[in-house]
Amino acid sequence: MTRPLDELDLRLIAHLRRTPRSSLVQLAGALGVARGTAYSRLDRLEADGVIAGYGPDIDPGRAGLGVLAFCTLEIAQGSHDGTVAELARIPQILEIHTVTGSGDLLCRIVARSNDHLHDVLQRVASIDTVRRSQTQLALSTSLQRSIADVLVGS
Repeated sequence: MTRPLDELDLRLIAHLRRTPRSSLVQLAGALGVARGTAYSRLDRLEADGVIAGYGPDIDPGRAGLGVLAFCTLEIAQGSHDGTVAELARIPQILEIHTVTGSGDLLCRIVARSNDHLHDVLQRVASIDTVRRSQTQLALSTSLQRSIADVLVGS
């Protein structure tokens, strides 16, 4: 179990969110702590899995993936793990959530175009354990936050 995040952890995360390419010296200076303190905090946050990576944030539209859809799937009883494994093989599926309500799984999907989305949905429908699907197309995205934004209150 990870330790609760304290004020210094949150300031460190906020700084990395604003300037992710900061050096350790710059990070320590911005936080007003010794370089060793900044290093040990960063090391602990990485070791605890709080900071899971440093990949770039990609704008899907500018990267050619301007279609966003949410697909609710009803699947065969007892097929959760196998269905999720099959869905995970489709690279355009960004997230798969087990949900309550009328469906079993909720997938967030990106595509280059509506035709491309149709192809992706056909791959989903071809999975033997998928019984029914319902897809909603996102017309626009009004708000998008990262976990770092939630933690630091941005």
